[in-house]
Amino acid sequence: MALPTRVDWHGNERPASTREVHRAEATAARIRREVAEICTAADQLVTTGPFEAAVADFLTIQATMLERTGATAEYADSIRREQDTLEDPGMFPSPARSALLIARAHLGTPRTRR
Repeated sequence: MALPTRVDWHGNERPASTREVHRAEATAARIRREVAEICTAADQLVTTGPFEAAVADFLTIQATMLERTGATAEYADSIRREQDTLEDPGMFPSPARSALLIARAHLGTPRTRR
């Protein structure tokens, strides 16, 4: 798996390091797991009632957006903080983080800190 080359301020290019590749692959794997959690909760909520169906729509949209922005190492390498699900102490949660928290609350999954 090859990530795009890195370019410094002087225009010098270098390939991504092994550490950068492993970090991107780990981020992509985490995002795929979280997308699966969100989709599972959305599937369970969709038939419960009108409010729950609206929540399921929100979860489905957020899961789709999250999957598009970080489910592969190439995308995960450049995911922005406001797109990610990581907890950012002192900041409001991103929509993707909110969807993950809603899914975990519905599924009864314990909250984890990273």
